[in-house]
Amino acid sequence: MARVIAFVSGKGGVGKTTTAVNVAQALFDSKKKVLLVDANVTTPNVSLHYSINPGGFSLHEVLNGKIGIEQVIYKTETGLLVIPGGLNFDNLKTKIKKSLASMLLSLMDKFDYIIIDAGAGLGMETQMAIRACEEVVLVTNPELPAITDALRAKKLAEDLRVNLLGVVLNKKTGLDFDLKDQNIADFLELPIIGDIPFDINVSKSIKERIPVVTAYPLSKAAKAIKKLVNIITKEELYIQDKPDNAFFKWIKKSLGLNQ
Repeated sequence: MARVIAFVSGKGGVGKTTTAVNVAQALFDSKKKVLLVDANVTTPNVSLHYSINPGGFSLHEVLNGKIGIEQVIYKTETGLLVIPGGLNFDNLKTKIKKSLASMLLSLMDKFDYIIIDAGAGLGMETQMAIRACEEVVLVTNPELPAITDALRAKKLAEDLRVNLLGVVLNKKTGLDFDLKDQNIADFLELPIIGDIPFDINVSKSIKERIPVVTAYPLSKAAKAIKKLVNIITKEELYIQDKPDNAFFKWIKKSLGLNQ
């Protein structure tokens, strides 16, 4: 039975879609059966992270009852299965006749994880995504406007009685103007489960339409996402680097002290 996890933010521009895409890809790369769903009805972007034909059928046709959900599952070049949103402006007029939750029921036994990229903000499409999941990850930036909106998203998830896994702080610069992790955790009353640094490789990977965990697996952002995946799954799917230990082992070896 799949774990259904929605990635939610209180506002756009924090990197929610990029985080959801890369978590899904990292789960898939670790041999999990994964489906990524773009539930952002008005401004879908998942297909832009891959080379998916945006002119084909999408989640929008499923939501308005025209076709079944199995007909809009696409395989990306990396092998990950994705249900994209439609990029056509006509899709803004989509009348949602079916709930996402009910449509995902037929897929629950086919996957280990269903990752949902929710819409930005707190509107009806975000509520639809939250209602379809069992768990929510809040994605925000370490700045006051973003975490204030994340607090509103947290309240929405609590009202809908969904389990909150914690907060992912994205685009961290490490500079003084970043709010401190502990202050954010205290403000949101949630644990920080991921710290993803600002990394130019993320922008490069988006241009290349390959997730950063695949395109640049040794980048700082990719390593942070893999660490996040370990936390979400509660498994050591990815072995974390221990450069200090490696350095001291090298010193010992150089001194002839390694046995």
